[in-house]
Amino acid sequence: MPGTTAAQLIARWGCTSGLLVLLGGLAVLTRGFAALPSTYYMTGESMAPTLGAGDWFVARPLTGRPKSGELVVMQFRDGDSLYHVLRRAVGLPGDTVAMRDGVLWVNGRAPAWPARVVAPRAERQLEGPIRGTIYNWGAVKVGPESVFVLSDTRDMLGWPDSRFIGAVPLERLEDRMMFVVWRRTR
Repeated sequence: MPGTTAAQLIARWGCTSGLLVLLGGLAVLTRGFAALPSTYYMTGESMAPTLGAGDWFVARPLTGRPKSGELVVMQFRDGDSLYHVLRRAVGLPGDTVAMRDGVLWVNGRAPAWPARVVAPRAERQLEGPIRGTIYNWGAVKVGPESVFVLSDTRDMLGWPDSRFIGAVPLERLEDRMMFVVWRRTR
């Protein structure tokens, strides 16, 4: 700029730099970067065939409701431990979900999302809010501000999905899966 001295330029850029450092510090202190994507690691086969043990994926914070069929990361507490668990959002508020012979039905239709049943003879009674067996239950109407989530491996026991814990409140859904970073060769 004509007529601007070096000292004035340094003062102007010094103020701008100081302001940027201050804003950056405030963003960190107020969790302004909480909207950045997170990387997750699959520890088991509960989401096969979509993802398997050893696969890494990236997810971003969930804002609003998930879409039907979307993969979401939910918080699950077991005693003093907090887990982040990937599940498929199969039923949104107001939807009716059921399972017959291992086939999921949402509002009277069988969606084409990936799923598998490894051991059809492993059918067991559900112990929790949903009555029936792991392959035959429902119909269940999803309540307001809740989402019905399932693992893609239908006969997975021991890790939570809505058959065992009921519909998950929206505030316990943290992230939505974006893409797979690395697949372990199978």
